[in-house]
Amino acid sequence: MADDNVRVDVDQAAVDEVVRSVDMRDLLLDVADPIVGRAQLGAPKASGEGAASIRSEPVLDGPDWTVRISWDRAHFYMYFHDRGTERLPARPFLEPALDGAL
Repeated sequence: MADDNVRVDVDQAAVDEVVRSVDMRDLLLDVADPIVGRAQLGAPKASGEGAASIRSEPVLDGPDWTVRISWDRAHFYMYFHDRGTERLPARPFLEPALDGAL
């Protein structure tokens, strides 16, 4: 018969250290690579420069690493293609790339 009295002690300092580690950052960037590729494939391409500018960037957000996937500043107009405007219908490619739908 199993003992119902189980105690789990979490070493929060060790967890925080792992979350902030370079290894965690690199793992998140590895996970982001296929998403970046799908976003580049799904992005509209007149010249292809905007799609080529899509990349991942690690960001230390407080105590945690996150990865931002976006285009560079020179290609800000990609936002309007992805989200749409009053005159330009949205052609989403970032969220579908995350979902693996492209």
